[in-house]
Amino acid sequence: MTAAIFTDIAAFERQARKLSDDLYLCATFEERMRTEDRIEELREDARSIRDRIENSRDHIRNYYGLDLSVGLGIKHNGRPGKIVGFAGQYVEVQLDGDDHTTTCHATSSMEYPPATRIGLGPDERFAHLVETTT
Repeated sequence: MTAAIFTDIAAFERQARKLSDDLYLCATFEERMRTEDRIEELREDARSIRDRIENSRDHIRNYYGLDLSVGLGIKHNGRPGKIVGFAGQYVEVQLDGDDHTTTCHATSSMEYPPATRIGLGPDERFAHLVETTT
């Protein structure tokens, strides 16, 4: 997931707020009901995206023993950057100097600050894949 996903969440929430604000302008009961249904759909879409992001973070925390968050400074192949999103076992990173994001596996050629390591985690098979800088 890229930073654009967070923009989508904000757009869904803005649309829902605008519809909610304009709800009193609906002339008929049916229009109000359709508008209320659309508001709920937009809010559900935003919740779903947030849940997928949190599930991705939980997956990385549980399998690789890394507590990652958006904005965390990292290195990928020795290049500095920061995390801008999550997708399954992948992190979206914005590398310094790039105008696009890069999708990286959480353990492949990634370096994290030591504080992100939370132990071996429940699945020790992956502990050797995680590098932390000192």
